[in-house]
Amino acid sequence: MIKTLIVDDEIYVRKGLISVLPWEKFGFKIVGEASGGERALEFLKDNRVDVVFMDLTMPGMSGFELMKETRSGHPGVKTVVLTCHQDFGFIQDAMRLGAIDYIVKTQLEKEKLDDVLERIANRIKLDNQDRNGEFEPTYENEQGKRYSEEVVAAIHNAVRYMNERLFEGIHQEEVAKAVNMSRGYFSMCFKDIAGKSFSDYLRNLKIGAAESLLRKTSKPVYVIADQLGFQDEKYFSKLFREQNGMTPSEYRERSR
Repeated sequence: MIKTLIVDDEIYVRKGLISVLPWEKFGFKIVGEASGGERALEFLKDNRVDVVFMDLTMPGMSGFELMKETRSGHPGVKTVVLTCHQDFGFIQDAMRLGAIDYIVKTQLEKEKLDDVLERIANRIKLDNQDRNGEFEPTYENEQGKRYSEEVVAAIHNAVRYMNERLFEGIHQEEVAKAVNMSRGYFSMCFKDIAGKSFSDYLRNLKIGAAESLLRKTSKPVYVIADQLGFQDEKYFSKLFREQNGMTPSEYRERSR
């Protein structure tokens, strides 16, 4: 079982995550919860934990500070960040600090909960060591497809590549080439391991970046759309509304 600690300053968020997500189905076991970074560190001192799901914006010790302390004092513990918005800047910083994934709390109702945990469980399996201290040689998803450690690592590198070059007009063929995989095989592996098709995953990253730009800048919507590679502003607005339930302009107004 993947021993899991939930850290969020809002008790209803913690209880909601624990009760809503199908943890046991994907091998997770909730072993504790904490209302802040200090209490989380106290728990980690006395308990074995494999992964911590932590809020980024907590009072006192922030999620970023907790990630640094966890990485320093408990290097074997994985981290998944929880955020209220798809803030591209926050998420990118968290990934640089070693987070293996993120969950947008406000989007949980729109996502397939099974896909969320399956994706995270798959990434944890990549790094988990067996009793002899050797990495598991293969990854197997629910459909019985098996992938080597190298392939799973390549997909993780692809996600990192996508995050770092999001504003550079990247496409699937380029990313596949960057991780030394053929486009067809890359496409199949990416969907199985990341839990979404390449195009869906890239689109979600772009919408997340757009949310950040809408909140933090006064750039016109058409400029933001163009920077993210959307030549048609109306199409961009349509995709944005499908994911957020409001247009980019409405989102910016509500964020003020």
